[in-house]
Amino acid sequence: MSDKIRILYIVPSLRLCNGVASYAMNYFRNIDKNKFHIDFITGVNEESVYYDEIKNAGSQIYYIPKMGIKNIIEVRKKIKKFLKENATKYDIIHCHVLNMGAFYLYYAKKYGIKTRILHSHATQYADKFINNIRNTIFSVFSKKFANTYFACSKLAGDFMFKNKKYTVISNSIDVEKFTFDLSNRVKIRKLEKIEDNEILLINVARFVPQKNLLFLIDIFNELLKKSDKYKILLIGSGPLEEKIKEKIKDYGIEKNIIMKKNITNVNEYMHASDLFVLPSLYEGLPVVGVEAQCADLPCIFSNEVTEEAKILETTNFLSIDNKEIWIEEILKQKNKERKSRISEMIEKGYKIEEATIKLEKIYNDLVNLEE
Repeated sequence: MSDKIRILYIVPSLRLCNGVASYAMNYFRNIDKNKFHIDFITGVNEESVYYDEIKNAGSQIYYIPKMGIKNIIEVRKKIKKFLKENATKYDIIHCHVLNMGAFYLYYAKKYGIKTRILHSHATQYADKFINNIRNTIFSVFSKKFANTYFACSKLAGDFMFKNKKYTVISNSIDVEKFTFDLSNRVKIRKLEKIEDNEILLINVARFVPQKNLLFLIDIFNELLKKSDKYKILLIGSGPLEEKIKEKIKDYGIEKNIIMKKNITNVNEYMHASDLFVLPSLYEGLPVVGVEAQCADLPCIFSNEVTEEAKILETTNFLSIDNKEIWIEEILKQKNKERKSRISEMIEKGYKIEEATIKLEKIYNDLVNLEE
């Protein structure tokens, strides 16, 4: 074992526009690599720009497929084999995957990783009914084999851990990167042919049921019937991509919609936009919501997003039971002069450099406690 504290991150994927991946990478970039070493296991074998960044920093990425009904035995064997061969390399396992945490944390305990963290990022177990039942069951074992609990928000922590003690680790960001930059706005709006009088909405999310994007397309279609000066930017990818494209085509609103995926300059697109919309069915505390507010974007979140996500007074929460109130709220929004919100970000604990120092101390204390 080296002098560094060695940590194994278990993440669902390392895709761009994935909240857990963004969280992990923000801390990975800023952690003191003279004192800490982080490797990754991901459940999706789909390379992104993160892969080169991680490997260039001297860290490893391992792939073990996500668990499903058909491959559960195979996945369990792969996790067991990996940890049997590699557990002695790590002081900490930090698991961001709820269902597979049952296996990762069990074998981590069996093969000697003393600090076993389970991290809650959401307020619901899954989108689909059958997956919700499965994950509810597996969560019992994930919590049993972990001995430390983290959450991205109080709501996510209370949901997952109930009366257990947990620590909130903020979804902190690079505040300088996301602070509004007029030159980025001018550049991107010129690139995407967005006129000065047009209002650009933006959503950054995986294309999965949780993010409720079909609902958003319905709203946007109705909005255009009231005014054609709106465009919407959808940044992301996922299994619902074709369904979303089909709905857009059926409505005949393709010219008002911009779709992007695998881009690394989300901050610049936020600077170019006028309103951030997030109609999620459930969330812990969305990283993109923090980024949008840092960019001084007015935000409309669904009321299923925790109130802890409200940093600025320009952020509102609306019911997803009523499409009309979304349309009314969007129509109320006016272009405003944007400014730096760094002071608010720092005050709320969202500056990644400061948050990383706090996380380093927690990691240090956990390892020293176990010695």
